[in-house]
Amino acid sequence: MFTHYFGFTKDPFARNVPSQELFISKDVEHLTKRLNFFLNDGGIFLLTGSIGAGKTCALKSFADSINPAIHQVIYMSGSFDTKKDFYRTLLMLCGITPSFFAGDCRNMVRKYLIDTQVMKKQTPIVILDESQNFPAFILEEIRLLTNFDFDSMSPALFILSGHRLLRQRISLHENEALRQRLSLQFNLEGFSLEETCAYISHRLEKSGSSSRIFNDSVISKIHEESMGIPRLINKICKALLLAAVISEKKTIDEYLFEQTRGEWQ
Repeated sequence: MFTHYFGFTKDPFARNVPSQELFISKDVEHLTKRLNFFLNDGGIFLLTGSIGAGKTCALKSFADSINPAIHQVIYMSGSFDTKKDFYRTLLMLCGITPSFFAGDCRNMVRKYLIDTQVMKKQTPIVILDESQNFPAFILEEIRLLTNFDFDSMSPALFILSGHRLLRQRISLHENEALRQRLSLQFNLEGFSLEETCAYISHRLEKSGSSSRIFNDSVISKIHEESMGIPRLINKICKALLLAAVISEKKTIDEYLFEQTRGEWQ
């Protein structure tokens, strides 16, 4: 509705953003540098952050930048009730028909990861998103997958990504062995006020708009309301754009912001 009204070529605050159009904040820039170092260093990378901070978007952008001739990216997300569920899902993502038994599935996964590295000369990168939902026994299985040949090598790189709860869980004594295997850690924060302003301008520009739609005072309110979290910024901006269409306004001011406040809470 507001796309036509404002002359956008697409929804500026849509959920799915092409990697080449991702807004690069300072945190995302620092994260990318650490992930590129991790490609050579190996082990387990722990990525945490607030809900909606852009962890998955940053990982997708990173995955898209990787040379497929050198690395194979395997992306997993969700919760698993049993070890068999975890290994069967991983095998199916690798294009392998899983066995019925959990122990066999584990061995099949290990063989696939090793063969991919040794025979195909590709290092698998297993991205485990929403890892805060994993039971403790799944976290232990991930640790075991990094142990090969008397702990002298790891057949794959693992990225654990999740809410801040994940960092708290890994700090527990029961996960001490896993914590010691973390090679790098990073916590993705929300935008600064300046970054929120730049982010909104960036998203509008990528949608074909050169107009100044949001007043500076409104952008400050958006930042305060969203705490700089991209997902919340998107939600607020979409509600404000819709309200502007209904009110037949081309510029969003503080009055319209206050009138619309209840629509995103």
